[in-house]
Amino acid sequence: GGAGFIGGHVTRLLVEAGREVRVLHLPGEDLRNIEGLDVERVAGDVTVPGDCTRAIAGCDVVYHLAAIYALWLPRPARMREVNVGGTRNLLRAAADAGVLRVVHTSTIGCFGGQGAGFDATEESPFALPMDAYTRTKREAHEVAVDFARAGLDVVIAAPCGPIGPGDVGPTPTGKLLLSIVNLPAAFLIDTESNMVDVRDVARGHLLAEARGKTGETYLLGNRNLSLRELATMAREIAGVRKPIVEVPAAVAEAAALPMLWYADRVSHRAPLLTPSAVAIGRLGLRANAAKAVRELGLPQTPIETAVRDALAWFAARGYIKDRAVRRRLAA
Repeated sequence: GGAGFIGGHVTRLLVEAGREVRVLHLPGEDLRNIEGLDVERVAGDVTVPGDCTRAIAGCDVVYHLAAIYALWLPRPARMREVNVGGTRNLLRAAADAGVLRVVHTSTIGCFGGQGAGFDATEESPFALPMDAYTRTKREAHEVAVDFARAGLDVVIAAPCGPIGPGDVGPTPTGKLLLSIVNLPAAFLIDTESNMVDVRDVARGHLLAEARGKTGETYLLGNRNLSLRELATMAREIAGVRKPIVEVPAAVAEAAALPMLWYADRVSHRAPLLTPSAVAIGRLGLRANAAKAVRELGLPQTPIETAVRDALAWFAARGYIKDRAVRRRLAA
């Protein structure tokens, strides 16, 4: 996962720190995030045990960021193969190779969803398995904990909602930002999530390696804000005047059902909305990252900076449709 959204920033920080870095990437994967970096590139797949063994041979530390982060896939089984099976393969290879430390990337989805007004912490019970991503990342988290209990030095970083440059995919969070700027109106449900600058998340991974305790989890987050607050912030930064419409969750859920049916049966392309996304929205993904700030020294870059840099990055690469908006963001 070293060429992905978070992983690309982790790779860059490691190179800047003078580390020798090897990146395992899928054949044909978009490698823009590590372009120009002095790293060894190894094509392979975490679902193939031999590729994992080959990728970590001779390494002292392994960062495991590879995962499928999506609200819908044409073949959902692939998410389990990568997120759960890939984690098991990589940690088994790390244990067999005598790796000194593994930093495993989990997610706020394993702890969030505690209900409106409640902040998740590392001690919160696992949220209900509401969608394939949360469910498989929860299982992968448990795999990492099991390996730590068995003697492998594993520390777990659990990012909240990352925002910032380098979102090639883009991720669901990036798609949300783009929809706010690109669509005629922003249609949102009343929910809150913890957002964080992706560069702080990357720094948090390195801090977890350096200062984290074996078997411990660290939520890498910053600020809880509503989707209305995020939309307002993005509109002001982009200089657009588009209405923000809060849709009742029940209405959103009713709209999501035919969208999901159409995606599954007809288009085979990701729908704009899924019932599981609405279900997560009902509960929210608020979090308290005090542990990571206190024990790791996690930076807390203002979310406005993350949103501004994300939109500027999208604008420079043609993700934003309006030319006037692109020019404003480039200024």
